[in-house]
Amino acid sequence: MLFGRSLRFVIGLLVLTVGRYYVQAQTLEMYLATARTNNPVAVENENQAALAGLELQKTNAALKLPEISATGNFLYAPVVQNVGYDLSITNGALYSAQLNVNQPLFSRRQVETQETNTRINQAVYRQQTALSQRELARQVTEQYILTWQNQELAANTQRVLDILIEQEKVIRAFAENAILAQSDVLLFTIEKENQQLALLDIRTAYRQGLAALNLLCGVVDSNFVVLQQPEIPLQAAIPDKSGFLVSYQLDSLLAASNQELWDLKYRPQVAAFANGGLNAIQLKDIYKKFGFSVGVNFSITLYDGHQRDLSRQQMELSQQTSRTQRDFQANQVEQQRLIALQQIDLLDARMEAARKQLEDYEILLRSYRDRIAQGELSVNDYINVIKSFAAAQGALTFMETTRLLWVNNYNYWNW
Repeated sequence: MLFGRSLRFVIGLLVLTVGRYYVQAQTLEMYLATARTNNPVAVENENQAALAGLELQKTNAALKLPEISATGNFLYAPVVQNVGYDLSITNGALYSAQLNVNQPLFSRRQVETQETNTRINQAVYRQQTALSQRELARQVTEQYILTWQNQELAANTQRVLDILIEQEKVIRAFAENAILAQSDVLLFTIEKENQQLALLDIRTAYRQGLAALNLLCGVVDSNFVVLQQPEIPLQAAIPDKSGFLVSYQLDSLLAASNQELWDLKYRPQVAAFANGGLNAIQLKDIYKKFGFSVGVNFSITLYDGHQRDLSRQQMELSQQTSRTQRDFQANQVEQQRLIALQQIDLLDARMEAARKQLEDYEILLRSYRDRIAQGELSVNDYINVIKSFAAAQGALTFMETTRLLWVNNYNYWNW
């Protein structure tokens, strides 16, 4: 078929017209891999998950392990001629050097609750990464398809231009022999120039598409490349659950976990402490002032204006919101899938008819080339057939592109 080797024509076109650039074939998978690697949102979420893990280690250290500290004080408050600080307050001096130990008790429930909260937060960050990577893949694939479309349109236009250039020689020969008028040659030349201008516009759009594609992937590159035809199979339907609903489930779990952390505030807080060392107010016999002390700290919240109940109400409202959003999103996902499948089926039927029409145009063009070579056909009729052929090629390319876009959209929602 006339457009069957469009990629070969594009390669030849780019090599001839952009000689200072290195032409290399690129695939959709290459761009997707680059985009995933360079995705800053994924890196940020990974770091946030790591930070949450480090924060959990800090919490565990605070709740499980003793805190050991050393303190030292030296105070001298002289009274000169009965002028100075009240001795009942300062004792005149203070000499202190102590080692202190503070150990939280009965903190197992707090540790377990904090660990659960951290795991949920990390799951939230992982889900955000997955959503970001999926959305980025959809955008990159869409931009790749649209850029590839311009590549195909350039190949189609170049093919039509080649036909015009070839037949222009025949028309000029007839005009020189007075079989055709010079106006016929001019008509052919004008149509050839129209195709050349169209080709220039398509090349410009192609380069802009490549720039946008590199921008999405986080790549700095101005080279002209050839895009291989994207192969995007329609994925098998994933039943029941959807990855787009996981975020709402995690939000509900996180709200419950945060409420449990808040509830821990109302449990008794118990910690043991001990210290030992020097504690004296006079230098005399200071070596006898070494000792130690032990004790237990206890605290419990008795009243705070019903904040616990208010917090629980907030949690319940948050969970209700998540359920409502989840149900709405589930309907959206299913509707997006149905729309995409419907459009793909419609395009398949239209593309089959368009391909049959192109085959008929090819037969007609071969017949018209023979007739114009024998002087049996007007130049205007021949140009009209070429225009119709070019329009049919472009229409098929647009349908192929649109189908790929709908497949990409379906695969995106089918998760």
